Amino acid sequence: MIHEFSDTEKNELFALLNNVKLSFKESFKRINSDYNFARNELNALKRKIKDAESNQENPFITELRKRKDELDKEIIRINDTIDSLNREIGGWTNEKTQKGKKIEDLSKKLKVSEKNKEKDEIIARNITNLKDFITKFKAKKKESLEEQILKGLEILMHKKGFIKRVEVEIIGDDIDIVLKNSRDEEIKKESLSKGEQQMYATALLRGLVEESDIQFPVFIDSPMQKFDEQHAENIVRYFYPNVSDQVVIFPLINKELTEKEYNILSKHIAKTYLINNLHADKSEFLSIEPADFLSTYNKMYNNAN
Repeated sequence: MIHEFSDTEKNELFALLNNVKLSFKESFKRINSDYNFARNELNALKRKIKDAESNQENPFITELRKRKDELDKEIIRINDTIDSLNREIGGWTNEKTQKGKKIEDLSKKLKVSEKNKEKDEIIARNITNLKDFITKFKAKKKESLEEQILKGLEILMHKKGFIKRVEVEIIGDDIDIVLKNSRDEEIKKESLSKGEQQMYATALLRGLVEESDIQFPVFIDSPMQKFDEQHAENIVRYFYPNVSDQVVIFPLINKELTEKEYNILSKHIAKTYLINNLHADKSEFLSIEPADFLSTYNKMYNNAN
């Protein structure tokens, strides 16, 4: 009963036996042939690897390999450069196209008649003449400014002849002032005393106001702070009354402006004000007649003690 197979099972068993006898035999032969072929290929590859390893020790081959590596790197670098230049060329090409469009647009706008061309020529000629005039005017103003600054220094400073010459150098839109002594040596501004530096700034301000032909208001804080008595008197006598039509001075009375100096200025004073401190958070302006200014100040602050 154990071996009593059905017809279907018998057929399947016979098919398996035939397959083992016939198909498996052919498959085994084919696999064996493939194995032999693969083994031969493997042996050939091993021989090539062995030959390559033996050639690797050859100095000539090593040098060629080294040269090849260098050339490969050079090729990579050149390709990178080419890529960079191509990008740059693309950028310039786009810009060229945009510029071409702008030129085309401007050309359309600039197509004028012969009459307008004649006007353009006249305008160009006038511009040239104007540039020449500006150049000459700047040179003249430069000389005039040099004279005005030197004149101011001679009026204000009691060391006569200390500054013999003033040179104004115009560099674009900037101006540099150079002071020279009698030996034509440059006097460094940082070497001047504080009082002389303030005197120089005062003379420079005077020169600029004179040459500007504009009577703008001049505001001066802490006047004569660095000046001795003689310089202070020169300032109040010659500078403040003439520097501009309107001069506003903020002095500390009896410290930066004495009674003598105030009296010298008095005939030029139009208005005087006192800043009266009411408390820590509030002050007020007191309008006082110029003739009563010092007496009012002394009365208020003498009583403060």
